[in-house]
Amino acid sequence: MGTFIILTRGRTPGRTGPPSAWYEAGRNNALAEELVSRGHRVAMWWDEPHGRCVTDEADVVIIRSGGPVNIQRGRELKSAGACVVNDPDAHWRASDKWELATSFVAAGLSHPTTQLASGKFYREMVLKKRRSSGGHGVSLLAPNVFVDDVDCVVQERVNVIDDLRALVIDGEIIHWLRRSPRPGEWRSNLAQGSTFEEAFEVEREATLLARAAAAACELELSGVDLVRDQNRWFVLEANPGTTLYGATVEEGVRNVRHIADAMERRLARS
Repeated sequence: MGTFIILTRGRTPGRTGPPSAWYEAGRNNALAEELVSRGHRVAMWWDEPHGRCVTDEADVVIIRSGGPVNIQRGRELKSAGACVVNDPDAHWRASDKWELATSFVAAGLSHPTTQLASGKFYREMVLKKRRSSGGHGVSLLAPNVFVDDVDCVVQERVNVIDDLRALVIDGEIIHWLRRSPRPGEWRSNLAQGSTFEEAFEVEREATLLARAAAAACELELSGVDLVRDQNRWFVLEANPGTTLYGATVEEGVRNVRHIADAMERRLARS
């Protein structure tokens, strides 16, 4: 039996209650539920309100929400000898779209041209908050508009004909989703109303790119977003706090079990 700490956040802002608690079966956290069902102890540690963890012991720490508080906690727990997934510094870098772009370019991966949001751009581009998720903080930038915001990037818009997310664990692709934006929307994030289905036939180019993207960002667990135009695949992001859902409940359960397997492998090495 091992002791796991899950660094997370409340479901709604302004959460009240204890800063940390032992997970109890039936409280609706899929990963914690799976680990508890296998006989492990799981401590939940929320990023608000701030306070100590319910335990000073940790074999494996899982960062599910990578805000500054949880990243700092992850660093401290790593320094104390715990195995932390993902590595807190890698998690922090991968949560920044400029750092992602820099990592992808350095690794020679196909990625839409990305620049810091400073200057005038002469064709339609995509404006993204550097630290955002779910399609929030993402908009289209009209041609000839001047922008100057160090907290944003400007990215080439891809004429998308296919959109995939790969769940990558320890360098292996466990699950593929094909995503489709809702009518009238160009963003394919679930939070923006997209629909999705499990993808079975995936080109080898996409598979190699997804695995290389996770490796370039030094992520043990990630959701890699890929899009294809008429000519080739591009990697958009490698999400370190990826959602665990599938197109069906069964797929989501299978994904969670794969992640729990990976966490038990960490435990065996600790």
